[in-house]
Amino acid sequence: MQHEAPYEGPTADPASARVLAREHHTCRYLQLPNYTGNLRRLGFGDEDFAGGGSDRLVDAIVAWGDVDAVRRRVAEHHEAGADHVALQPVATEGGLGIDQLRELAPVLIES
Repeated sequence: MQHEAPYEGPTADPASARVLAREHHTCRYLQLPNYTGNLRRLGFGDEDFAGGGSDRLVDAIVAWGDVDAVRRRVAEHHEAGADHVALQPVATEGGLGIDQLRELAPVLIES
């Protein structure tokens, strides 16, 4: 199973991370029936899809925080049986997130 997990840089504040996730990630994916269908099978419902996603939904599909927090989230998915985890970095200042990938790569390769 592929899990979308944007890395949002060293955002320690849950509210700020969720706002960024909703602006750059969930607002798009929650418009796609294949994504919402899969999320429904995982126990999410209409109330979770409203407003760019409930906190519960955003926290389930978005890895945010420092590098170690993201590493832990990726490890959780591997421990749960994922054979790969897709990361889509969200650069807080725009751009492609290449700097975030460079920061995460050494830590994730080791795990």
